[in-house]
Amino acid sequence: MRTLGEKLCLAGGIAALSVAVLPPLSTLAAQLFFAHMVQHLLLVAVAAPLLAASHVWRVSVSPATAWIAFIAIFLFWHWQAAFQWAAANVATELIELTSILFAAFLFWSTAFDGRELSYGARTWFVMTGAVATDLPGVVMVCAPRAICTMPGENAAAWGLTPLQDQQIAGLLMWVPANLIFFAIATFLFAQWMAPQHKVMTS
Repeated sequence: MRTLGEKLCLAGGIAALSVAVLPPLSTLAAQLFFAHMVQHLLLVAVAAPLLAASHVWRVSVSPATAWIAFIAIFLFWHWQAAFQWAAANVATELIELTSILFAAFLFWSTAFDGRELSYGARTWFVMTGAVATDLPGVVMVCAPRAICTMPGENAAAWGLTPLQDQQIAGLLMWVPANLIFFAIATFLFAQWMAPQHKVMTS
């Protein structure tokens, strides 16, 4: 039987997933790259950790497999050719968003599961994941021209240039995502440093 906290996490995860994949955000994401990145952010940093914390589904993969799968899939879908291919129709977009959510769920399930990693190792697991997922955001912010645009890009209708659209996307993937990753890492580190944990592991 789930605790109240787990039920709230499940409800929050489903709500974040719904916002990510349904209108109006899904409609806006076809025109603005930064809205598409908001979808990714909601899946990776909100829906996936909440669903993992709800223990809605137990996974059994090694920490290395979970980390590599998440980073590889995350980076792949931030490659211009990949996300533009996915935006071509509803079916390919569903493949993109589902694979991102699944990989992120594996990552966070491993981070929250104490069967294979200590709290200290889980802190390192999340922090290194944060650094690796920073890369697309850094590229988007620092690129001198627009290299990431949606096939139906219409930034001008929203008073933006394609480069500004890309820079906003980069900042969203860089700053808010990092805040969430490092907040969770800080929580895990605090658990590792807690006196009762030290007694149990001494």
